Amino acid sequence: MIALNQPLSVLKPWVELLPQGLFDLEIKNICFDSREVSLGDAFFALPSVAGNEVQNITQALALGASVVFADEGVCKQLAVSDVPCVALADVMNTAGNVIAHVLYNGRADLQIVGITGTNGKSSISFYLAQLLTALSSPCAVMGTVGYGQWDQLKPSGMTTLPLEKLHHVLHELSASFQAVAMEVSSHGLHQNRLAGVNFDGAVFSNLSRDHLDYHGTMDAYGQAKALLFKRPELKFAVINGDDSYASALIEQCSVQPMTYAQSASADLCFKIVDMHDQGMTVEFTWRDQVEQVVLPLFGVFNAENVAAAILCCLNMKFEFKHIMSACSALCAVPGRMQQVSVMNKQPLVLVDYAHTPDALEQILTSIKQHAQGSIHLVVGCGGDRDTGKRKLMGEIAVTHANKTIITSDNPRSEDPLSICKQMVDGLNGDFIIKVDRSAAIHDAISQASDNDIVIIAGKGHEDYQEINGQRHFFSDVEEAKKVLQLEKQS
Repeated sequence: MIALNQPLSVLKPWVELLPQGLFDLEIKNICFDSREVSLGDAFFALPSVAGNEVQNITQALALGASVVFADEGVCKQLAVSDVPCVALADVMNTAGNVIAHVLYNGRADLQIVGITGTNGKSSISFYLAQLLTALSSPCAVMGTVGYGQWDQLKPSGMTTLPLEKLHHVLHELSASFQAVAMEVSSHGLHQNRLAGVNFDGAVFSNLSRDHLDYHGTMDAYGQAKALLFKRPELKFAVINGDDSYASALIEQCSVQPMTYAQSASADLCFKIVDMHDQGMTVEFTWRDQVEQVVLPLFGVFNAENVAAAILCCLNMKFEFKHIMSACSALCAVPGRMQQVSVMNKQPLVLVDYAHTPDALEQILTSIKQHAQGSIHLVVGCGGDRDTGKRKLMGEIAVTHANKTIITSDNPRSEDPLSICKQMVDGLNGDFIIKVDRSAAIHDAISQASDNDIVIIAGKGHEDYQEINGQRHFFSDVEEAKKVLQLEKQS
């Protein structure tokens, strides 16, 4: 709900077809949730996945809405009413612009960089926020892990917030920050939840199998991601040149994009010089400048993510040398190759959000370059989601890890044992099924030697397990810490 207390004429720039007689109609609030409507309010009937816009309008009218705005098709379904229903060609786009205008005159005084891709969104956003803050341009994070200062986040519950909440958060952040590194999901783009946001830059990390239960095909999934790069307000675009979808995306950009890659043809080139138990040494080349930096991070994909953040900073007119100086102090993202073990004589334990085949394969192949001993893996698959990736995840786990424990993830309404069995059906290798995730984590760490690496994959920063419609507290990081403390005392 947004307080208006003005006549509807304030909306004229976005509602050109508003009947002349309505311009003088005094409106108390603009509502987007029919349950919040009171007498004298305007109600925007935003599209819903459930398709219940008509029911929402009926409720808003019963609570006293003075005027309703809805998509043209929805208006045609309504029964005759004394309250006017204004048909809009795109109610989400209009609503986004109206919210932005009423809250902050159409601009939150922020440089907003949108980051999309299957994997790496959170990492890029965190690294960009850390770099910009170190470069005296305080930057907030907004995405899957939460929003606000990168090390003091408020939980958000989803990657891309609902339209009204998203704008309220941007308005809140504009009071303390000069920039926002915003994760942008394919769902949010497809549903136009980013309407009214003025993006300065767009970043693409990669495209691999995910969310096919929603998008249906990889082509539709890719096209949803491409919507960010078609936005006319963009000042710059940054694309992972090593990804197979890069060339198709470059053709769709509204601005001339820049690429980062291990290839020398990229605008920003990087190469791994050394990998060690403290992270990796990486060399970055920007035009005629070459700098090496020790990153306290694990995996080639993290070098990619840092490169994306660096290229954003370069597009935002910061000096290459100054950016490189800030890189050595980068901190890992919660739940993204997050190191849990800190004691000597303990295995290296890493918690990662990898929940797609590509992400799991990336972390396993990358971590081999840091490993002196064996790789132990704890992994599962979520319920009520793309079932086609389960066997792929199982094959990747058994192929790349020395020892694998298949366990429960977020089973939701499904039987967790059934999900585990689907992951390894017909596979041979060194794996066991242990449905209890806590027991699986305990066994993996307990069985690992000092030189081994334990990866706990799938849930990352999440602090819950969703079982039969209920969320129960569960943190991979906390479970791992318990085991490591037990091992320390034994």
